Amino acid sequence: MRRTLFLHLLAAALATITAPVYAQANWPSKQIRFVVPYPAGGGTDYLARLIGERLSKSLGQPVVVENKSGAAGAIGVADVAKAEPDGYTVLITINDPLVNNVALFKSLPYDPQKDLAFVAQIVRSPALISANTSQGIKSLEDLRKMAQSGQKFSYASWGVGGLGHLAGETLNREIKAQMVHVPQRGEGPVVQDLLSQTVSIGLSSVGTAKQHVAAGKIVPLAVMNPQRLSALPQVPTMKELGFRDPLFESSVWMAALVPARTPAPIVQRLSNEIRAIANAPDVRALLVDRGFEMNVTTPEQATANYRAEFEIITKRIRELGIEPQ
Repeated sequence: MRRTLFLHLLAAALATITAPVYAQANWPSKQIRFVVPYPAGGGTDYLARLIGERLSKSLGQPVVVENKSGAAGAIGVADVAKAEPDGYTVLITINDPLVNNVALFKSLPYDPQKDLAFVAQIVRSPALISANTSQGIKSLEDLRKMAQSGQKFSYASWGVGGLGHLAGETLNREIKAQMVHVPQRGEGPVVQDLLSQTVSIGLSSVGTAKQHVAAGKIVPLAVMNPQRLSALPQVPTMKELGFRDPLFESSVWMAALVPARTPAPIVQRLSNEIRAIANAPDVRALLVDRGFEMNVTTPEQATANYRAEFEIITKRIRELGIEPQ
């Protein structure tokens, strides 16, 4: 009797130990979920769908993209932070919910430094400052002169405290424009605001705005990047226009993350697969043509980059007096 009980207990203990090992060895065995914390139509959504489609083929399992927008990205990030750490839920996001939100919200339903782990950074997405076509703004100098003559303007960004908001407020101070900020739930809606002419100025990724620039439906004023972009070579950088603040050379980056405590072998496998896809010539060509800059990193490199940026951005938020929500 005792021997039988001992054998049952031993079998149960072995099953508990070997189950996670078996799960890791057989990952993936079901559908993978990509969570994007912004609406469809933006640059993050495009990247998630492009990578997800190819990852599905390389892993032999479906990859579905879910857009969970709201609260400056916090809703989607919280969904992943609370998910089972088994490699079947992946966050595809820009840096704002991982950096800016910490300074912007009095409380968050996640701690990005404790609840999430980097898989890879994938691209950098330079921001474009654009105008609608109805107000005759052809340059930032036009905007400055018109604002100082008493005209009232507004600008849209992809969320309170995001890089677009920080850049818009910094621009406000430099050209004394007093533009009213119109926060949106993503960069896709920013471009729609420009197209519908409900805002004067918009800050979005180059990729989201590029097709509308080519069609003459919005007016590009400047890119936030150290150099001009091959996707929009006619558009000057902020530095060329005399703006020296280093914030105007900052770019949004996009990365893949998983819940903390996801087994290291799964994180590494995901990282290897995603980096191989991003570095494939056809994928690189698509991303560069859309206005992205390649920034493919290991989990360790991504974590180091994140930590270096964290203090810089949170300090700027405090300097601009953007209040926590």
